[in-house]
Amino acid sequence: MPSELASGPARRIGGLSRDYLGMWLVLAFLSLFFLYPLARILVLSLSEEGQFSLGVYARLLGEPTTREVLLQTIRTSLTVSLICALVAYPAATRLASLSGWQATLCNLAILFPFLTSSLVRTFVFIVLLGRRGIVNQALEFLGVPGGPYKLLFNQVGVVIGMSYVLLPYMLLSLVGSMKRIDPALLRAARSLGASPFTVFRTVYLPLSLPGLAAGFVITTILGFGYFVTPALMGGPGDMMIAQLVEQQISVTYNLAAAAALAVIMIVVVAAAYAVASRWLGLSRLMRPDS
Repeated sequence: MPSELASGPARRIGGLSRDYLGMWLVLAFLSLFFLYPLARILVLSLSEEGQFSLGVYARLLGEPTTREVLLQTIRTSLTVSLICALVAYPAATRLASLSGWQATLCNLAILFPFLTSSLVRTFVFIVLLGRRGIVNQALEFLGVPGGPYKLLFNQVGVVIGMSYVLLPYMLLSLVGSMKRIDPALLRAARSLGASPFTVFRTVYLPLSLPGLAAGFVITTILGFGYFVTPALMGGPGDMMIAQLVEQQISVTYNLAAAAALAVIMIVVVAAAYAVASRWLGLSRLMRPDS
């Protein structure tokens, strides 16, 4: 009996150790390959000639180019999120009502773009939006005056390309939120004489707003750090902050400036997430049981 009592806690402790082994491995991996490099970047951005200094930040934020690129990045990411919301919301209302094989097929169609890299998807749009691409040919066929339109290597191309790449994130967020809306509430509103528009405005839209807010925040944060699509589809005047970081590393070899820009990016994203968590309850929305 004593040996059984002694082996029980030992097995339990051993079991706990085995259960938590995977978690410790993940924490160790993140500490080594994320937190440690992040700390080195922070130290690099705050050092000048071996001394603590905020001079790199002062010079960067004092340059009109940096401020313009930062504003351009914020403006572009917000525009892309707004377009994704406008395009995804009507589609999501229909997708959320599907079930069975239709829902499975649509989910596969939404997730299919994730199976290819953003580089490949961007090249596809370069082919489509060229001066002799299918979009300009369709506009000419429809008799739209002013063609062929310049849809590449400018802000229009960046917004179109990023909207396409980030659209699935908005769709998944909206569909997940809309599927949790109780159909009985809609039937109750209609049984009381409400018109379809009134049901949508007073019941469906408010209940789907959490998914819309979560999708808007996610696409904005992802768009803020985008590099591939703006680099391939944008022009010289459409630089985003990730491109500026790459320029500081590979062109001017100013690692301290690149580190400072990376820290600024993290601060902006963290501030956006904090605001969303405070005012939109983003942490609650991302819980599986919400």
